[in-house]
Amino acid sequence: MVAASGFGAVIVYGGEAMKGKHHIIIETGRIKYEFDIRRNITVIQGDSATGKTTLIDLLRLYSENQMDSGIHVQSDVPCVVFSGMENQWKLIIESIDGSIVFVDENYGFIHTKEFAETIQHTDNYYVLITRRPLMELPYSVQEIYGIRTTGKYHFPEKIFHEFYPIYQEMVWNSLKDTIILVEDSKAGFRFFESASEKVTCISAEGNANLYLLAKKLTVADNLIVIADGAAFGAFIERMVALAEIKGNVALYFPESFEWLILKSGLVDIPNLHRILEEPEKYIDSVRYFSWERFFTALLEKATQGDPVREYHKNHLPDYYLEGKNKVQILKELPDRIREELQ
Repeated sequence: MVAASGFGAVIVYGGEAMKGKHHIIIETGRIKYEFDIRRNITVIQGDSATGKTTLIDLLRLYSENQMDSGIHVQSDVPCVVFSGMENQWKLIIESIDGSIVFVDENYGFIHTKEFAETIQHTDNYYVLITRRPLMELPYSVQEIYGIRTTGKYHFPEKIFHEFYPIYQEMVWNSLKDTIILVEDSKAGFRFFESASEKVTCISAEGNANLYLLAKKLTVADNLIVIADGAAFGAFIERMVALAEIKGNVALYFPESFEWLILKSGLVDIPNLHRILEEPEKYIDSVRYFSWERFFTALLEKATQGDPVREYHKNHLPDYYLEGKNKVQILKELPDRIREELQ
């Protein structure tokens, strides 16, 4: 493994080009980080003194001194630490290819629309350290991590740092007489509205409106909030806080509505089980900025030209709402949601 520095980015070279999941180990005699990166955007949150800055410092120190630094870095792809002038960030980012790019929270450009548009067209994964939501980026609720420290705090025992997911897929409270509030205003909403035999279903018409509408409705109503988890990361913190404070809100964030249809088995696609089991092996992040886009494209391509099943984001054919077909999709939902709907 060789280290290099250029254009304000510190690069720790690994091996092959970007693809799938990447296992990374960063280790000294006293400290060890070990974690996996699965998607093009990973967010690291947490308070001070939790190990975020140490992670960046170790990668930077290794790039400057290599093995003389006393640091061992193991990765199958280059790990790049952004360290240039903030006003040159775009030039630096566009010069990097096939790498995992780490950006510390001191750089405000990660919150801009221009940054989101720029990285969308690069062949990199990004690990962004920030305490604030990244409102311009479609990142997954499953790829928001804190850093947990385990092991001993006194020499000579080693201190281990591991990533842990901050948000679980579902947060449940005890509900009855529920309203279903969905982020989707198109195919997904049509399905849940049709499936809601006992409860009212409302569309928030987009992620940005979901929290405000949920906050308004929870004054008197119990809610189940459903959104595409693959792109809801920027909004999850406020929704979880609302659920915890109000006590009458339940949250469910599947990858996407298209993902639910694919899991139901209503569409025959070669190797579909493997694709759904390890999507990171099949998703080109340059073509699909979020996994939701990939699942949509996969479903649309598989049903293209089918007069009965042809799927479009803006239109849900009756095929998916009929009898046993609707039941097949509903089976993929958690029992609690299915019980509320039927």
